[in-house]
Amino acid sequence: MPEQLKFKVNHQSYTENCHPGTSLLSLLRQLGWFGVHRVCDSGDCGACTVWVNDTPIHSCIYPAMRIKNQSVTTIEGLSQNAELAPMQQAFLEAQGFQCGFCTPGMIMSAAKLPELSEDELRLALKGNLCRCTGYQAIIDSIRLSQNSPLSTDTINRVSPHSVGESIPKQDGTAIVTGKASYTGDISPPGLLHLKVLRSPHPHARICKIDTQEAKALPGVVAIFTHGDVPRIPYTTAGHAEPVPDPLDHYLLDNKVRFVGDRVAAVVAESVTIAEQACQLIAVDYEILPHVIDPTQAMNDIGVVIHDEPESSQIPDRNRNIAGHIFLESGDLEQGFTEADLIVENTYKLPAVQHVHLEPHITISWLESDGNLVVRSSTQVPFHCQRLLSQIFNFPQDKIRVYKAQLGGGFGNKQEILSEDLCVLATLRTGKPVQWEFTRKEEFIATNSRHAMTIKIKSGVKADGTIIAQDMEIIGNTGAYGNHGQTVVFLSGYIPLGLYRCPNKRLRGFAVYTNTMPAGAFRGYGATQGTFAMESQIHEIAHKLNIDPIEIRLKNLIRPGDVINLGKSEDHFNLIGSYAVLECWEKVTQSLGYVPGTPPIVEGSRRRGVGFAVSMQGSGLSKIHLAKVKLSLLADGKYELRTGSVDVGTGSDTTLRQIAAEVLGVSVGDINIISGDTQRTPFDAGSYASATIYISGQAVKLAAEKLRERLENKPQRRGDNREELSEEVTYAADESTLTFAVQGVEVEVDIETGKIQVLRCVQAIDLGKAINPRICHGQAMGGIAMGIGYALSEELLFDEQGCILNPTLREYRIPTAADMPPIEVILVEQADPHGPYGAKGVGEITTNCTAPAIANAIRAAIATDCRLYELPITPERVWQKLNNF
Repeated sequence: MPEQLKFKVNHQSYTENCHPGTSLLSLLRQLGWFGVHRVCDSGDCGACTVWVNDTPIHSCIYPAMRIKNQSVTTIEGLSQNAELAPMQQAFLEAQGFQCGFCTPGMIMSAAKLPELSEDELRLALKGNLCRCTGYQAIIDSIRLSQNSPLSTDTINRVSPHSVGESIPKQDGTAIVTGKASYTGDISPPGLLHLKVLRSPHPHARICKIDTQEAKALPGVVAIFTHGDVPRIPYTTAGHAEPVPDPLDHYLLDNKVRFVGDRVAAVVAESVTIAEQACQLIAVDYEILPHVIDPTQAMNDIGVVIHDEPESSQIPDRNRNIAGHIFLESGDLEQGFTEADLIVENTYKLPAVQHVHLEPHITISWLESDGNLVVRSSTQVPFHCQRLLSQIFNFPQDKIRVYKAQLGGGFGNKQEILSEDLCVLATLRTGKPVQWEFTRKEEFIATNSRHAMTIKIKSGVKADGTIIAQDMEIIGNTGAYGNHGQTVVFLSGYIPLGLYRCPNKRLRGFAVYTNTMPAGAFRGYGATQGTFAMESQIHEIAHKLNIDPIEIRLKNLIRPGDVINLGKSEDHFNLIGSYAVLECWEKVTQSLGYVPGTPPIVEGSRRRGVGFAVSMQGSGLSKIHLAKVKLSLLADGKYELRTGSVDVGTGSDTTLRQIAAEVLGVSVGDINIISGDTQRTPFDAGSYASATIYISGQAVKLAAEKLRERLENKPQRRGDNREELSEEVTYAADESTLTFAVQGVEVEVDIETGKIQVLRCVQAIDLGKAINPRICHGQAMGGIAMGIGYALSEELLFDEQGCILNPTLREYRIPTAADMPPIEVILVEQADPHGPYGAKGVGEITTNCTAPAIANAIRAAIATDCRLYELPITPERVWQKLNNF
C-alpha cells in the first residue's frame, strides 16, 4: 500500500503518496525534477546524485520512503537567486562537460568534496562516470572552483573573430543548471510505456505465443507479436539510400536470432505493469542449432541464421556472410617473392559497448492534424523519418522526427532501435508512448563494436620498405547485418591505405552469428584495423632492428599519393593538408624519445614507449548530403537551420562560429535550430566525422551567399528590415583525410602483469581547429575510450551467446582515477577542402591509443613477448610472460 510522505525538494514542500520499492530517482522525475538522470539503476555511475540533508547519495538506489520529513537538493536547487553556485560556474568556465548527461550528478558530487590533490580528486570521483570528456576538463573545473591553477589556457581567450577561438559551448548554462532537456524529460498527458519481451534463446523459431494472461493484467493497453505487424524487411542502420546493408530486420519476427532479440511488445500505463505483463506471456519455441563463432558460421556447419526468403542484399546467406569485400592491387605473389622478410600474425579484437550514458529512448505521439511526432535520442533524424515512412506506409512529410539534447551516441544512435516499435504502439493506440531501454538492454540488445579476427601477412625489404601486404578480416556482425560490410571495408581500407605498398590485397567478411548485433562505433572499423596494422609495423621494425618511427616515416603515404587499393572507383579519400611529419616531431619531442633507448628497469617494473599513427576520412564523399538555411530576421538576428545533430561534440556551437565568421557578427547573434525533420532542411546526420567538414562547409557557403546579398543591398540598423534567406545543399566530391600520431609511455610489472599508462601524447593533423577547446575535448574523450579498449573493456559471452557482464559494475569503462596525464597537440595546417581549412576530428582520436599502448608494452618487456589480443589485461600479460 502507498504511504503518504511529506518532504522538501529544493525548498519546495511536497505531500505525495509513494509505493514501497519506489526509488528516489523515480519520485523526483515524476515531480518534474529532470536534472536527475537515469543511467544504471544500480548506483554505479553517479549521474543521479542528489543531496539528502546535504549528504550526496545515488538516488537510483535510495528508497523514496527514506526522505519522509527530509530535505532533498537536486542540481536545479543548487543555484540561489538566479546566480550559479561556485561549482556550476567553474564547470561552465572550464567546460567540464560535453554531452552533459553526467554533469548534474558530477557537480552535485564535486560540490561536497573537500580541497584535494589531483590524484586524491581522481580517486574521489570513481563513483561518477563520464564517457565523453576523458575527465580532464572535469578535474580542471573542480580545481577552478578551489582556486587552483588549470591545465589549459583557453578558458578566457577573447578575440574579434569566431573561427579559431575557444568560444564556450552554447548549451553550457542549461547543462550545468540541469535545465538541458533530454529526450525523456517530458511527459505528455496520457503517456503510455512500452516494454519488450526478449528471447532467452540464441536461435529459435516461435511456434506459439499466448498473451491472454498478460492482456488481462490491469493497466495493459496492447500487446503486439509478429502476427500483428507488417512483415517488411529493413536495416536498422542509419544510412543514406541506397542503403548498403542487408535488409534482414523486422518489427517483430517469427524467429529469434540472439539472446535478447525481440519477441513481443507490451504497451501499458506504467513501466512496471509493462514489465509484469512481459513475464506473463507464454512462448512455445522450436530450439534451433546456433553458432557464435564467425569462422565456424561461414564454414558450412548447417546453421543458416537468415533463411527467410523476404530478406535481401545478403551476399551468401547459406554461409552466413552478410558482407564481402575483395580489393587487390599489384602482384601480391611477386611482392612476397621479392621480400627479404615476411611477417605473418593474427590479431583478435573483442566486442565492446558504447556506454553512452543516456540510453536509447523514444517518445512518439499523434498531433490533432494527424501528423506523427517522434522525439528520439538519435544521430540520424532524417534517415529515421524515411524508414518509419517505409515500414508503416505513412506519408513521410507527415512524420516529424527530432532530437532533444543528446546524452552521447558514439555510433550506437546511428541505429533505428527504439523508434519503430514506439511508433507502432502510437499508431495502434492513438496515444503517446515512451520506450526507454534499461542499462542491461543497452548491453545485451543494442549494438557493439565489431569483434574481429585480422590476419596480416607483410613482405618487406631489408631496409624496411614494405612491398606486399595481405589482410584477411573476419568480422562478427552478430544476428543482423547493419553496418557489417562497410565497417569491415574500412577496417582494411584505412590501415592498408595508410602505407605506400605496390602489392596489396584485402579480403573481408562480415559474418552472421547468434550474438547481439554489431554496428557503428567511433572509428567505424578503422580502430580495429589500426590496432592490427600498427602492431604489425612495430614487429617488422623489431625484426629488422629499425626504429619504429623510422620505418613508418619511410612508408607512410605523402601528399599527391592516391590510395592504391582496388580500382579507382573504390577510392573516396584524398590527401588535402598534410602535417603528419610535424605531428611525429611534436610527439617525440614531448616524450623526449631517443631512438635505441633501452627500457627503464626498476626491480620488477619495466618502462617503455610505443607509437601508432592512423588516418580517418572526413565524412562520406558524394553521398553524405547537408542542407542549411541561413536567414537574417526582421529583428536583426540571424537564424541557422541545419539538420545536423550535436551529440555532445559542440557542433551546434562550431557551426555558428563558421556563420559568425563569414558574417562578421558574434556567435550570440546567431540562433540555431538543428536536427528536426519538420523545422530544418535535410542532413544525413552525425556520423563519419562529417559535421564540420560537410555540414560546416554548407554553413559557410550559405553565409557567403547571404553576406553577398547584404553587401549588395545594405540595411541600416533601425530600419524596418526584410527577412533575407539563403539555402545551400552541399556534398563533398571527395573526403579529405585527417591524421593522428600517438605516443605512450607505460610501466609493466613483470611479476604481476599489471600495466600502468604513465603518459599519453597525441598530435592531430586536423586542418584548422574551428574551436580549439572543443577539439581538445574530443581528443581527450577519444583517448579515454581507446584506453578502455586497450586495457579493460570486453563483452564476455557464454556458449549460448548470452552476455555475462551487462552492467557498469562488471563492464568497467575508465574512471577518472584510470586516466594518465594526457597531452593533446592540435597541429594546424589549413585543408583546401574543408571550411576554413577544418577536417573531421571526432573519430580519429580513438584509433591510435590501443596499438600505441600495445607497442609500449612490447617495448617495455623487451623480449619477444607480443600480445595479439585485446584487452591487454594483467592476467594475459602474466600468462604470456610465463608461457601459459
